[in-house]
Amino acid sequence: MTQLSIYSLLTGLVMSGTLLTAQTSLRGTVQDPQGQHVDGAELVLYRTGATVPLGRTTSQNGTFTFSTMTAGKYVLEVSAEGFRRTSLLVDPSQPVDVRLTIAGVDQRVLVTAEGAVQTIDQVSKAVSIIDSEEIEQRNEYSLSEVLRDTPGLLIRNLGGPGQSTSVRIRGLRADATALLIDGMRFRDTATIQGDASSFLSTFNVVNFDRVEVLRGSGSSLYGSNAVGGVVNVVTDQGGGTLHGGLLMEGGMLGLIRGRATASGGLLKNRLTFSGGLLHLNVLNGVDGHDRARSTGVQTFTRYTITPSISISGRVFFSDDFVQPNLSPTSSGLPAGNIPNTTIVPAIPLAFDQVQRSAAGLSIVPGDATFIPNRDDPDNRRTSRFYSGAFIFRQQLSSTANWQASYQRVHTNRFFRNGPAGAGFQPTVSNLSQFGGDIDTADVKFQWRPRQWYSFTGGYEFERETYLDVEDNKLPSPGTVATTTKAAQRSNATYFANQITLAQQRLQISLSGRLQQFSLDRPNFIYTGTANNYSAVQTSNPPRALTGDIAISYFLPTTGTKLRVHGGNSYRAPGLYERYGTGFFYNSATNAVAFSPYGDPRLSPDRYNSVDAGIDQYLLKDKLRLSGTWFYTRIVQITQFDSASTVVRAASDPFGRTSGYYNGAGGTTRGVEMSAELRPLRSTLFRASYSYVNADTNQDNAVRGFFGALSVPPHSVTAMVHQQLGKKTDVTVDLYRGSDYYNALFAGGRSRAYLYPGVTKVDFVVSRQLWNGDKHTLKGYAKVDNTFNQHYYENGFLAPGGTFLTGLQLLFK
Repeated sequence: MTQLSIYSLLTGLVMSGTLLTAQTSLRGTVQDPQGQHVDGAELVLYRTGATVPLGRTTSQNGTFTFSTMTAGKYVLEVSAEGFRRTSLLVDPSQPVDVRLTIAGVDQRVLVTAEGAVQTIDQVSKAVSIIDSEEIEQRNEYSLSEVLRDTPGLLIRNLGGPGQSTSVRIRGLRADATALLIDGMRFRDTATIQGDASSFLSTFNVVNFDRVEVLRGSGSSLYGSNAVGGVVNVVTDQGGGTLHGGLLMEGGMLGLIRGRATASGGLLKNRLTFSGGLLHLNVLNGVDGHDRARSTGVQTFTRYTITPSISISGRVFFSDDFVQPNLSPTSSGLPAGNIPNTTIVPAIPLAFDQVQRSAAGLSIVPGDATFIPNRDDPDNRRTSRFYSGAFIFRQQLSSTANWQASYQRVHTNRFFRNGPAGAGFQPTVSNLSQFGGDIDTADVKFQWRPRQWYSFTGGYEFERETYLDVEDNKLPSPGTVATTTKAAQRSNATYFANQITLAQQRLQISLSGRLQQFSLDRPNFIYTGTANNYSAVQTSNPPRALTGDIAISYFLPTTGTKLRVHGGNSYRAPGLYERYGTGFFYNSATNAVAFSPYGDPRLSPDRYNSVDAGIDQYLLKDKLRLSGTWFYTRIVQITQFDSASTVVRAASDPFGRTSGYYNGAGGTTRGVEMSAELRPLRSTLFRASYSYVNADTNQDNAVRGFFGALSVPPHSVTAMVHQQLGKKTDVTVDLYRGSDYYNALFAGGRSRAYLYPGVTKVDFVVSRQLWNGDKHTLKGYAKVDNTFNQHYYENGFLAPGGTFLTGLQLLFK
């Protein structure tokens, strides 16, 4: 195609969008319950079917205007200090009068449930929203801690800030959770399961507008890993007058954090922007030698070329460093301390004896059954990721629009470990590098021919590349160095239907996705060891076909919403699971051995799930109660065999003695219950209870034990936020988890260690120190683990009671 014809095509598209979409304006008022105008209310406008706001403004003397719009239906979200947040459907052809109420549960908008904007009453799935206001009230700096209070989610942090962290939904593995940034997948193709777990420990709050959580199958909308649910981090979209803030805090563990944010709009909000910069430094950590550092940048920009055409871009970058510890072990304890049973009570070695063990001194074991994590002084992990996206949107008419997007996710992790430290250590400092790139291009079309029906269809192309470098750094002839480069492509077509009937009381959602995979031939460079994959004949993995249906019905007379959601989902095996290798300690030879682990033939993990629930509004919408029953059948899942029971060198085509294979699945089922009470605008109470009963069909991790590991059956959360007068806020946050099991090798075989549950309470107080026309200064303090509970997560010592304090300067 010639340059002239391309230009003509693009010009035609722009002109057609301009001609087919008549310009109009939305005008209205914001009023209090007595009908008085409310000045300074924030209004955010979305076009129905969109995923990002169209515009943002504030009321002036109680009136507002959104200009240079196109005809059609929109969703308007309105919030003002001292009033309940509300959202409603509007039509620019008619003036809008918004009547706010003093108290009541917020009516927010969200985009994750159906991949398009909806009010909370339109959603037919189990969802939660944590907005920037709540994040600030709880003073959370990491995504994982932001999520801790969400029903059905389990957060594991192994050793404090920057250390390994996982998020699990409904008792499923960590790789069954998809992480999105503004609706686009974020994952590390070079991590073991190809998910986002390797960066959750350093995924910090930089420039968040809110975090949306979908529980239940989501692969039809979001592809791989969206099995147990989806976590969507929504960037601040900017707009309005220039506003932002500066924050500086410090406290125990040697923690220092600084953050700066700014957002606004120019050219009458045709250009909107936001940006955030974070630097987090942990000088000591839990044991005094667990340094961690993170520097992050998160930005968003959108330019409206015409009322029907816009372009936007987003960047999220993080550069990180952490000193990991040794994993918990039973090695070094007397054999008599380990009972000859499958289940072993988790009794930690006394703290002073742990310190002696880390220093290489003799210990008094007492009745300990495991040694917790110990300092590894020359163990280092450095990592970096960036996610950049570009989106072009065009409104073709009042009923149709399309968009094209491109995203690149780059990840890189280096591990270095030397001979210092307790336990078995390498002879010299060795090196491992894991790098990956994911390029995703997506085109989708949205059509709403009737007010009650909308259709979305699209095509997605994705290419992922993987780099694995291993080097034991030993002199010849003991040198083992390998480089593996692999790539995988996928093509997906998808659709989604949203049907609204019975005066918007009945919502029906249907979606589906067909994804096909193609493996490129890998490239191997091996030195000092045989290449077990040299003769691999690359074949394309099986395709993944998923479907999803959700139905809800709202009874306005009683304030009751009934909902049901079901579907099947999948996780595509990571390239590490297909071609991964590594070093391991061979206790029989007392040496480090090199081994291949991957299997290029792996099929996708497959799941079937269903959930049903009820949402009930009471006390004039001041109280919302929710309950959800869920059931997930794991049809097939990728597992790791470390005992040569399935993967045997004699029959394995790659000569492996351990590695990955397609194994039998299991089942998770349970209930999630939550309550949110806002009797006054100054008072918020939220609580949840989750019960999970999860088991596996194979006793692969611990022989004779079929329960899910690291999953407490019962968990309770509660949060109270109270505004005292106009200047002081107090927030109390509680988490309680029951006893749980986790695997640990002891007495010659893997055992299920029983760890006691934990109760953790956090306390935050904030005080407005100075308030001017344009600037506000706040001081605050937080106590984490207020009652100084001494506990372990999977054998890693958690931080005790910690205190921090800081200042925040806001400008507007």
